[in-house]
Amino acid sequence: MAGENVHIPATMHTAVLTGLRRIELIEVPTPAPGPGQVLVRLRAVGICGSDVHHYADGRIGDAVDKFPVVLGHEPAGEIAALGVGVSGLAVGERVAIEPALSCEACPTCREGRQNSCPHVQFLGTPPVRGVFEEYHLFHPEQCVPLPDGISFEEAAALEPMAVALHAVGLARLKLGARVAIMGGGPIGMLTAAAARLAGASFVAMTEPIPARRALAARFGVDLALDPFAGDAKAEIKKAAGQIDTAFEVAGVQEAVDDATQIAGPGGTAVIIGIPAVDRISLAVHDLRRKELHMIMARRANHTLEPAMRLLKAGRIDPGAIITHRFSLAQTAQAMELVHAYGEGVLKAMIVMESRQTS
Repeated sequence: MAGENVHIPATMHTAVLTGLRRIELIEVPTPAPGPGQVLVRLRAVGICGSDVHHYADGRIGDAVDKFPVVLGHEPAGEIAALGVGVSGLAVGERVAIEPALSCEACPTCREGRQNSCPHVQFLGTPPVRGVFEEYHLFHPEQCVPLPDGISFEEAAALEPMAVALHAVGLARLKLGARVAIMGGGPIGMLTAAAARLAGASFVAMTEPIPARRALAARFGVDLALDPFAGDAKAEIKKAAGQIDTAFEVAGVQEAVDDATQIAGPGGTAVIIGIPAVDRISLAVHDLRRKELHMIMARRANHTLEPAMRLLKAGRIDPGAIITHRFSLAQTAQAMELVHAYGEGVLKAMIVMESRQTS
């Protein structure tokens, strides 16, 4: 119950990435909140594709890891202790977490583009410590109180839902828009759901993993195809007539090509995926002739709380992406499963209370 004292152990467990594809569970002192800080007991943390980049490649984009590092940026939990000067929150209160902490002072922040702040601190992006651990210190503005009826797992899934809402918002979909999504991972599925919510009349998806294609209809996808079997773009165009907006959510050259090529004249391609390489190429003359609008989407921006309101209203179900659950001690096993795309995994969730998988 909010406001009640909670027991805080002297030590806690942390899953640490000590090298490529090597995670160790260690015991460290539990931090105490200083002035203006909030200590949260973490209950659920989602594994993101960007975590897997760090795990397998030791980098994401041009950000190179210096081991050891703690990953994770999709948490939810309950407040364990408040530092001096923190108000508006209570011990025992259940919270979702905004993973980005922007400076709020630079011109970019003042223009409302906090996600592009050059000084942003983002959980699990070295040197910023992530949340694959039992307790973590946050700034109060990162803690978003959870309404009753939203589970910790659903709250942890709000972060990827916020990414999808941000991308669809950037696209400015018109009612009745015809949409294609290249990539059926967690963000791709939630982008489909967000596009439907925004008024899309038709949603197609390309995804090579059969188990993921089988789940696509649950997220509002009308047509799910293997991009490497036959001519998927032609089949989508035959079904839709023309694609108005395409979302690239795979982070590979082939998906960028498909998204930019399938969008019709005057259409839009939104690039969400993060490539493992530093450069991608474009079939520039085709894109120039049809005056394609290209938008690069980065993380989320002011969409975590709207996602929570939509979840509370029953308009979205971000928890539907969760297919596997692991304990903190099984973080290495979970990361390896996601890296290998094994067992039909879509979203793996670290659940602190359980050591069981499903």
